[in-house]
Amino acid sequence: MSFYKNTAIFSAIVSYWQKKWFKRSLIALVALMTIFFIWKFTSQLLGLDDPEFRTVKIEEGPLTVTISASGTLNPVKSVQVGTQVSGMVSDIYVDFNDVVKKGQVIARIDPREWQARFEQAEANYILARRNHENNKKLIEKNFVSPAAFDQTLSAYKSAKAAMDMAKKALDDTVIRAPVDGVVVKRSVERGQTVAASLQAPELFIIAQNLADMQVETAIDESDVGRITEGMNATFTVDAFPGRVFQSKVKQIRKAPINVQNVITYTVLLTAENQDLKLLPGMTANTNIITEKKDQVVKVANAALRFKMPDDIAKQMGVATSSPSVQANAPGAAAGSNAGRAAGSQTGPRKPYGAGAQRVMTRKVWVLEEKGLGKKPAQKTIRVGLTDGGMTEILPVDADNATNNSATQIDTLKPGTEVIVGIVGLTPAPATRPTGPRLF
Repeated sequence: MSFYKNTAIFSAIVSYWQKKWFKRSLIALVALMTIFFIWKFTSQLLGLDDPEFRTVKIEEGPLTVTISASGTLNPVKSVQVGTQVSGMVSDIYVDFNDVVKKGQVIARIDPREWQARFEQAEANYILARRNHENNKKLIEKNFVSPAAFDQTLSAYKSAKAAMDMAKKALDDTVIRAPVDGVVVKRSVERGQTVAASLQAPELFIIAQNLADMQVETAIDESDVGRITEGMNATFTVDAFPGRVFQSKVKQIRKAPINVQNVITYTVLLTAENQDLKLLPGMTANTNIITEKKDQVVKVANAALRFKMPDDIAKQMGVATSSPSVQANAPGAAAGSNAGRAAGSQTGPRKPYGAGAQRVMTRKVWVLEEKGLGKKPAQKTIRVGLTDGGMTEILPVDADNATNNSATQIDTLKPGTEVIVGIVGLTPAPATRPTGPRLF
């Protein structure tokens, strides 16, 4: 029975095979399967199924590390002119931007009240002097007692002191410029009444030399330790956006400023103003150059922050590891985290003192030629200085890469493509690595 069934099936296949449409359909199916397997093999070999990576090239050039802060332009020497006497301002002889000389009369306060006080004090002085002179003659003839003579002497000296004080107050009604300079501020108007009590009211501010100015910047306590006097700096002002002014660190004031538990220190920068274009009170955007190298190999910080997704790494068959930061600081204390991360070192350690550089290792992804295409590969590099956008790649040397080190340090040359992202993939928020923050 089964024999007849098999014969019937075979006969049906033979009958269908003799038909042209069946032959063509079967040949087309085999051709499509062959093309599919060839395409699958070729795409894997050439990497056609791999995602498209965004890459940048490792560069070689200068690297400058700066500290940025905002500050205010002020004259190096400015004098606040006030008054020690109260009264109405009767005359003003100078205005904004006027050039004044030392001793020049710049304003007057109504002197009538102080003139009357002086005349009264002068009359008291004349009377006290005559009484003293008369008693001086009488005591020689023993007509008055020594006690009476002492009283007139005391009254005479008191009257003289009162007259001198009244004369000084009268002279103070004439306001004179204390220094040579330019009037940068006038705070009073003619007819205004000023009252001098515990503090002298401000009338004018005179800048002694507008050609020699300074920038007062507020530097955070975390950055002030990297600044020393004499460092080069630059600053710009909004009034001249295309011009960069050269400067130097003039002074680091040790007085801390606490604003909402944030500690800052005032750092003064020089600002030459020979053309007098810089004006007092302008906001300056400063950059203090702490370190500078003319020729280094550097990589974009975006490559240091990139992390390969696990699904893409599994698809491409590459191994991944977390982008850990390892300290390789010579002279690190025994048993410290930095010392353990750096690995053991043979021989004496170098001192890690002022000016020494803490060496860190980071992981980056590069595109390497593999087969007929490019495949990503993870590399470990030693990094140094960073300006916030680019980071220096340090060469591998015997002092920092020993045979006992657990981490292999790779050397990347300029022109090497490093991965900074994947096209069409939104990057996940990068987790902050352990250890000191560099980026």
